[in-house]
Amino acid sequence: MARPKIKGLLYFPFDIDFFEDNKIRIVKARYRSDGVMIYLFLLCEIYRQGYYIKADEDFLYIISDELGIDQNKVKQVLNFLLNKSLFDNTLYEADKVLTSAGIQRRYQEAMRSRASKRKVTVDGRFWVLSEEDT
Repeated sequence: MARPKIKGLLYFPFDIDFFEDNKIRIVKARYRSDGVMIYLFLLCEIYRQGYYIKADEDFLYIISDELGIDQNKVKQVLNFLLNKSLFDNTLYEADKVLTSAGIQRRYQEAMRSRASKRKVTVDGRFWVLSEEDT
């Protein structure tokens, strides 16, 4: 029986200096562990799908329910993450898509290291890296 094709990643690199990043320190200072947990949850969901996710109102309610965090706080944290450029604000405003150049770089690297010979395609509408970086 063939293995099912994986859409996204099974794991993603996680820097041991994650909590030393000033953007993360600011999220933690402002929203405590809830802010960090929401950010990590979003990263896991993004990498599960590939390199971006659609984050409409329904998705925000799902996050709230999954993490047991008030819906308004989830929205506040998401807006804060967008304002601090942890996600690309332009794509979110236009299409309710969450991604970033850093997410896409890590996704690219993970896909390159896969033993798979299948070609990886990306949706140009949601790809923020330059051609040189791709």
